[in-house]
Amino acid sequence: MPVIVAKEAGFYAQQDLNVSWDFATPSATGMRLMGAGHYEAGSTGDVGSVIQFINEGLPMKVVAQQSQLSGKALAVKKGSGITRPKQFEGKKVGIKSNNPWTEYLAMLAYDKVDRSKITEVPVGFSSVELKEGIVDVLPVFTGNEPYVLKNSLQTEVDLIYPGDYGFPGIGSMMVMNTTFIKEKRDVALRFMKAVLKGQEYMLAERAKTIQMAVQYGGTATTAGQHEFIYDVSKREMEAGDVKTKGQGWIPREAWQRNIDILADLGIVKTKPKFEDLVDTSLFEEVVKDGKVVWP
Repeated sequence: MPVIVAKEAGFYAQQDLNVSWDFATPSATGMRLMGAGHYEAGSTGDVGSVIQFINEGLPMKVVAQQSQLSGKALAVKKGSGITRPKQFEGKKVGIKSNNPWTEYLAMLAYDKVDRSKITEVPVGFSSVELKEGIVDVLPVFTGNEPYVLKNSLQTEVDLIYPGDYGFPGIGSMMVMNTTFIKEKRDVALRFMKAVLKGQEYMLAERAKTIQMAVQYGGTATTAGQHEFIYDVSKREMEAGDVKTKGQGWIPREAWQRNIDILADLGIVKTKPKFEDLVDTSLFEEVVKDGKVVWP
């Protein structure tokens, strides 16, 4: 939304920019196209994926943190008696895209779960598998699936958060092509400034932002769901020290903990340094005293 808000609020125009975007599914396709120079910037939400792309040799680095908390959790039916990962043993756990989330694997390791005692079931993105009892535990995106389960599928749920079980997940992040940064740094700075200004506007203007989301989201998503998404996103974007550091701030300590956990789990074979993945210099030029320097 900050990318869209920046256009609708006129921030790109004020920075003499003409910005367009595409929605890429799966996001890995968009990241690889960005690395190839088809796009200048993009968004992802997984430190492990960033490490993978950079290890593949794609010229890219994270330049801003768009939300401070992971938007992932594990959902169980209310009253199921499942309250922690250890209780997944003997249960059926959904796996999205046939690829277990890092959050899930880290939670199992933290709670000393015997994964061989879990039945892992491939699931889609409709959330219906939990309602119908196909799985006992469902990986969900906190911004929309809890709302769908409660209001569309009439299924009350409890959420088990990775942060409570050893994994301080990081939220959405802005990634840029490093060749673009090097060759057109002034443009990169102006784009970053406009997007982060859009992020500040988004957090300050709930009603206007939801109206923009409805405009771009069409009729597939209800106004009530847009409101739910906004409120969850705002909480994740304002977590931690970001109110004093400024929107876009990249928490080095949280990143290092993610890198360490990924290495300990064997998800990444070569442990990178923070500086291999992140370029904080654009943020440091754009944000002063916790606010975007404008114009």
